[in-house]
Amino acid sequence: MPRPSTGEFGREGEDRAAAYLAARGYRVVARNVRVPGGEIDLVCLDGGVLVFVEVKARRSGRYGSALAAVDAKKRAALRRHAADFAQIVAPDARVRFDVVALDGERMLLHRNAF
Repeated sequence: MPRPSTGEFGREGEDRAAAYLAARGYRVVARNVRVPGGEIDLVCLDGGVLVFVEVKARRSGRYGSALAAVDAKKRAALRRHAADFAQIVAPDARVRFDVVALDGERMLLHRNAF
């Protein structure tokens, strides 16, 4: 069986992450939200909190962990994208940033990651 392309691998990771979060009580309200300059993987509600979720998947640890790939530059970009989105959709919402890290088959949720 051929190995999935990078894009397919990423989509599969996002599908797994969305199902994982839904099973834990999150409500996924949007996926792959395009904003000027980038994209937000998942936008969820966890109770009354608007949660912006970065999903990072790695096939192996060869180039570092999935969580380590969410570096300062990526976090800053996600904060900007989230601010743009929230300003329009929910300007008074409490927000949080979570990361779902997939390293091979292992998946970990990092709540309030940054």
